[in-house]
Amino acid sequence: MPRPKFYRDPVHGQIRFDRVDQADPPAAGGPPERALSWLIHRLIDSREFQRLRHIRQNGLVNLVFHGAEHSRFGHSLGCAYLAREMYYRIVRNMDEPVDGQRLIETTAAALLHDIGHGPFSHVLEEILHSYGIRFDHEVMTYRFLTETGSDVQGLLASVDPSLPEEVGLYINKKARAKLVRTHKRKDHWCHKLVSSQIDADRLDYLVRDAYYAGLEGHGFDLQRLLDMLLHLDHTRIAVYRRAIEPVEGYLLALDQMYRTVYYHHTARAASVMLSAVLRRAFELYKNGDRAVLPDGGSGRPHPLRALVDQGQQVALAEYLRLTEFSVHALIEDWQYSSDGVLADLAQRLHRRHLSKTIDVDPRKYNTLQRLQKRAEELVLARLPHVDRRTVGYYVSVDEPERLSYKRYDWRSERADESIWIAEGPGEVAGAMPIEKEPTSIIAALQTKKYFHRLIVPPEVRPELVAELRTGES
Repeated sequence: MPRPKFYRDPVHGQIRFDRVDQADPPAAGGPPERALSWLIHRLIDSREFQRLRHIRQNGLVNLVFHGAEHSRFGHSLGCAYLAREMYYRIVRNMDEPVDGQRLIETTAAALLHDIGHGPFSHVLEEILHSYGIRFDHEVMTYRFLTETGSDVQGLLASVDPSLPEEVGLYINKKARAKLVRTHKRKDHWCHKLVSSQIDADRLDYLVRDAYYAGLEGHGFDLQRLLDMLLHLDHTRIAVYRRAIEPVEGYLLALDQMYRTVYYHHTARAASVMLSAVLRRAFELYKNGDRAVLPDGGSGRPHPLRALVDQGQQVALAEYLRLTEFSVHALIEDWQYSSDGVLADLAQRLHRRHLSKTIDVDPRKYNTLQRLQKRAEELVLARLPHVDRRTVGYYVSVDEPERLSYKRYDWRSERADESIWIAEGPGEVAGAMPIEKEPTSIIAALQTKKYFHRLIVPPEVRPELVAELRTGES
């Protein structure tokens, strides 16, 4: 057998897939590993997957942690590796044969789970929602998987005509839930490898983001966790009770990453500023300033304009053109806009002259309101180009919150994504959600944490902080 093809990964080492002739599609009924390797190599080279090289994994976190320049491309490749490993180790631990179809579906779904993301991901999605524009990156992912004309759809169908829809079910939870209800079809445990509280996505981005942010201490025993995986009644994944410590370590590391990196005060301020820039541009465009989202050199509209006009119904060919590079080019141009607010906001973001944060207690609502009103008064006095209609672009309340572990709730219609603990293979009767274990760690992680902050320009923060301290003394 020829030497495998290696993808050198800084987190997982050498990710291996069989070396196959990519011009020779696998024959039906052939070895599943050959079909999987052929498909993965071809999918990686597709337009849809290559686009992920141009979308950062963590948005603007790189403005704080300078090493965090990694893309969704590398993360998605890591997800495919972990999903395949998780599948093999579970069937080994359960003493079950490999189901080639499930192996291919699961690995492909993990590889492709992010192809629908737009630039800056959740920030852009939230802005579109605020304008009443329907957009969901998972809808876009599902379209890439199932719509004729997509390279990804064609590649999946060339292996098996049913594969696009089957892989799509890993992403489209509503369609999967409908099948469960109407066709008595059980939700397979493989789906949890792509989306649950202990899936390949979370496992990869946790170790990958910590590595690139330079946080060596935010680790856990990944290999032991992988080696102790099981499934319950073919619908849920679980871990041996002896592996509860690696699970606790994983959940603690995830909690710490949110507090240290994802919700870092400067990273959040940068995201709020990006939101302000885009919201101002969209507002101008909606009010008739078509030049703010111009035509490209080819005469085609800018892909961001196509997204604003059409939402998640945008043509896939146009959406493929939308990357962070294309949005950053707009922001660079907006620095010279005739609109003073857009020009100022774009300059501040482009030159990393970021807004500042003031921690606020969400329980003290009246204090927060007074502080926000005072911040607006100071901005109006200090920034002559700002008026009552535009001061909201400069003063806002950021309200992220985090529940590190969602406990099992049998009353909820939400699919069970709990982390289950079992004594061993086939021992379903004694299995229980991890929160039933009497440990203080899991109990603490079920408490919602709030990270509310007032976001203001740096020109006014010192005076606001002084006034806040005077009021508290």
